[in-house]
Amino acid sequence: MGEMWLEPEPAAEAGRDLAAAGRHLGELRDDAGAEAAELSAARPWGTDDIGQAFERNYRPIEQQVLQAWEKLGGYVEGLGDAVVQAVREAVQTDHTASVRVEHTYRNRS
Repeated sequence: MGEMWLEPEPAAEAGRDLAAAGRHLGELRDDAGAEAAELSAARPWGTDDIGQAFERNYRPIEQQVLQAWEKLGGYVEGLGDAVVQAVREAVQTDHTASVRVEHTYRNRS
């Protein structure tokens, strides 16, 4: 297997950006998504038979979309946080290993 090189700071910055994007998705859900739900609560399609049929089909889909939107924001934010943590742990592991190697070979001389 080949070697893997990690540029810690750009990788951690990408993780922070990903987490921020997840938070932004959540904010959009809270703002635009809530506004759409509020507007649809007024049932602008009417209350006649056609409007009622539309309502029965629309409402469950609206709820699924809003829930998925909220979950997606949380998942993306969590993924970004996991990237940052993985970078931190990889750097720490590399540092710990280099100290052990240095001490081991220094004592053999």
